[in-house]
Amino acid sequence: MDVKGIGSHNIINVYNKNANNKVVSKEVIKQSTDRIEISSLGKSLTDFSLEGLSINDPSKIAELKNKVESGNYNVDAKLTAKSMINYIKETKIK
Repeated sequence: MDVKGIGSHNIINVYNKNANNKVVSKEVIKQSTDRIEISSLGKSLTDFSLEGLSINDPSKIAELKNKVESGNYNVDAKLTAKSMINYIKETKIK
């Protein structure tokens, strides 16, 4: 009867055998690219730029803030809607 002992040399031999049988695998890395498309409606919205209008005028901001805080700020909904419709008609968004 042949009994092999459990020694460190047996473990090292198994490790070396596995180290020699390495499989080299190459992974192909696929480079992805992002793409964005802007619709014709989105492109037409660029016409809604403020075209040089200053919206950060500190005096106007302070005046509006005071009116809102005091409760004297009134919005005419019909006038606002009419102005919006006129602006859209002028720019001819289709």
